[in-house]
Amino acid sequence: MSSSEVIDVQVSQGILWVGSEAYPLQNIARVQPVKLGPNRGAALRRYLKAVVFCLFLTAAAVVAVRVASRVSSAQGYNALHGVADGMFALAAVLAVISTILLIMRLSRRTAYALVIETAGTPRTALLTYNQNLVFHLVRRITAAISNPQDQWRERVPVINNYNYNVDARGSQGAQIGGHGNISQGNRY
Repeated sequence: MSSSEVIDVQVSQGILWVGSEAYPLQNIARVQPVKLGPNRGAALRRYLKAVVFCLFLTAAAVVAVRVASRVSSAQGYNALHGVADGMFALAAVLAVISTILLIMRLSRRTAYALVIETAGTPRTALLTYNQNLVFHLVRRITAAISNPQDQWRERVPVINNYNYNVDARGSQGAQIGGHGNISQGNRY
């Protein structure tokens, strides 16, 4: 589970403040909410590939054991049995790791991003699990763009250890940690 914090989102003197980031209202071309759901299909495909690989390792280990039983020398038998044992162990470890990763990926919650587009690249201003909050902020920011004299302030809980970037096509990328990083990808 990712950690969270509470930041201030406010409009004051024609400037939108999201935490410590400032966006002059007259420079904002678009404000939009973006749903960032975990890609469960991709997680399942990765898991199935890992299972097939583990089955391949297990089959290779079984072949090694059969070949070892036909080897007449004790040294050759022990060497092939050692290889087979290593392959069984590797397959078991990979299966456990793959299962843990699958559970982690499937248990991720859907996040919602507030994306602000200026003359440059669209930027994710904040990320939260609260869909209604993001839609509410979009409406308030849009109203403030129409009325630069508007002033308000809200405390907003955000997810603070993910950087999401959304390009003009709506593709989403995620990077864990860092600040202001740009990464490519579709979903986390």
